[in-house]
Amino acid sequence: MGIYSEVLPVRASRKQQALDFISQYILEHGRSPAMREIALALDVSDTRAKALVKKLAFEKMIERAAGAQRAITVPGLLERQLLDRMRQMGVVVNEDFAGADRVLPLPQGHLPLVAILEHIPDVDAGDPHAIPTY
Repeated sequence: MGIYSEVLPVRASRKQQALDFISQYILEHGRSPAMREIALALDVSDTRAKALVKKLAFEKMIERAAGAQRAITVPGLLERQLLDRMRQMGVVVNEDFAGADRVLPLPQGHLPLVAILEHIPDVDAGDPHAIPTY
């Protein structure tokens, strides 16, 4: 008496699909896609594509320039791509240490304290800062 269950893959939301498509399109073509291209890629209507882009912009996941047709940018997209390429080349970047379980050594914790020096003017040598106080 077995129970049949099927594990379905988790499907990304339309909003996430739109963001992924826009990001990939910008990386491949160097410019943002038109609304019609977004609609065709997601298999949704033009109105739904505009609503998704508007929601992404409202949630600050993308930025849009007012009045421009292809003025969608994804904040930090090029930086993330550059970091990924650097990691593929074997470079360790600062962000890799942020989530590390180990504590990074901080040399300033082991340095001796700097002595506080007090300036004592030399009145006899003609120090211009030496003003006798009486």
